[in-house]
Amino acid sequence: MKKTEILAGLLLLPLMCASITRAENYEHTGATELDRSDRYLFASKHVGDTFRIDVLLPLGYDQSQAQYPVVYVTDSNYLLMSAAATYLAQATGEYPKMIIVGIGWDVPSITRIRKRDLLPSCSKAYLSSRSMLPSECGQANKFSAFIEHELQPMMAKQYRSNGDNTLVGYSYGGVYALYALFNQTDLFDRYVIGSASMNWDDRYVFRAEEQYAANHGDLAKTVYLSAGSLEVEGEIPDAYLMHEQLLKRKYAGLDIAMEVLADETHMTSINPFVMRGLGYVFRHYSASN
Repeated sequence: MKKTEILAGLLLLPLMCASITRAENYEHTGATELDRSDRYLFASKHVGDTFRIDVLLPLGYDQSQAQYPVVYVTDSNYLLMSAAATYLAQATGEYPKMIIVGIGWDVPSITRIRKRDLLPSCSKAYLSSRSMLPSECGQANKFSAFIEHELQPMMAKQYRSNGDNTLVGYSYGGVYALYALFNQTDLFDRYVIGSASMNWDDRYVFRAEEQYAANHGDLAKTVYLSAGSLEVEGEIPDAYLMHEQLLKRKYAGLDIAMEVLADETHMTSINPFVMRGLGYVFRHYSASN
């Protein structure tokens, strides 16, 4: 080999190493306050921001070589503990053992950032009324790209996932779940959707469903919809309407249920929605699926 070729190789080596390092754009920062957990700070190139990712492993994970379904929980700053409450049901066999992945943000306030990542659209009038830039709202497509091209590959690499993916979304997270159901149909197999703000942006999610129906006759997913009986912002009639609309389509392969949670408000529905929703979507699950 010529000296010039060797020199060129040596010059390229640091660049190659840097490329490899940049590919791992997540940092393990320790555990959460829960047992059998890991926490990462994940710098997303698709979103251009850093997410706090919390991974909760099932009982016995380290003592087995089994592979597990993965449940992705949006808004994990609020919902992680509700999802962790499934540990007892997993231990008794009422739910399958699962890996829970909380997708949250490492910032003091998440009020505005939720609208960026969980909402698929944002009207000019809304942006103007809130003095927001277009990049600060309605960027759910980038959030989906982060999950598909960055987070799910990381989970497949670092953990024994079996390719069965569930999405849990509440309120704005429920809007994101419906957006993903009709637009990113390969991302998830099961959807747990609670108290979704379906009136967002002139009822975007209903238009998205109509667009999907115009081009598809199947929707082979398991979907749980819920709302609290004491909610006052239209979540109950909208949940009924979406459920009815999906049933009328007669989509091949669709397994769907809708439930009104008795005596629950928008703020108190979170725990029962997670527990009952995961119970429904996994009721026919077996490790051989």
